[in-house]
Order: sequence, then C-alpha cells, then structure tokens
Amino acid sequence: MSVTTSSYDVSYHAVHGEVHFKIAGLWQEDAMQTFFDKINEAALPLMKARRPIHALGDMTEFVPQNRVVGEAIRDHLMGAQKFGLRRIAIITDSALVRLQYKRLSAGIEVDYFENQVDAIAWLRKPFPAEPSA
Repeated sequence: MSVTTSSYDVSYHAVHGEVHFKIAGLWQEDAMQTFFDKINEAALPLMKARRPIHALGDMTEFVPQNRVVGEAIRDHLMGAQKFGLRRIAIITDSALVRLQYKRLSAGIEVDYFENQVDAIAWLRKPFPAEPSA
C-alpha cells in the first residue's frame, strides 16, 4: 500500500469501554467524514451510557494532513469532548504526526507511544483522584 492511500479500521471494545482505530495514509475532507461517522458509531454505546470515551489510535501509517483535513480532525475532537471523549492513546513513531495531533487535540488527555502494550497500559490507568474541597 502506498503511504498516501487512505484506509481505516474502527472497533468498539465493550469489556474496557474503548474505541480502537487504525488510520493510514493521506486523507481528503469528504473521506475523513466517513471515518468520523464510524468512530461516532463505535462510541455510541458509551455515549448512551454517559460513560467517558477512551480511544486507542494506531497512526503508524498516518501522515501529516493538509490544513483543511487537520481542521476537520480538530472540529471532530472538540465535538467529541462534549459527548465524553476524555483520553486517547496514539501509537506512532512520526514526530510530525505527534506535533500535528497535539495541536489539534487541545483539552483531551493524549499521550503517544511506539507500541500497543504501553499504549493500552496508559489508556487503562485510573484517572488521578479529584482534589477534595
């Protein structure tokens, strides 16, 4: 597969209440919306249950996107926060993808990993306790 060929896979993992996705290539805005629709569909059980949404994203074959697609990603992430998106573990070894995603995901707890084992361990760690008033 060419590095510019866009592809994705999305799944919901009910046991841990997580949305997992793998996304690759260079995207156009209209095709990115199809990916967002699949992500939203996978997160629907968590939204209906009013549970926090945690996601694992394999972006090892994803490339930095143009401004229009980047803005679409940012808009989707900001909207998803309203429905409970709290934490995303991203697997990538690309510094450019990390920089772009960090800029687009303000307000969401995101961390970056080079392998799935470390990413899942971080994703499933408990949130720090809220300070007492």
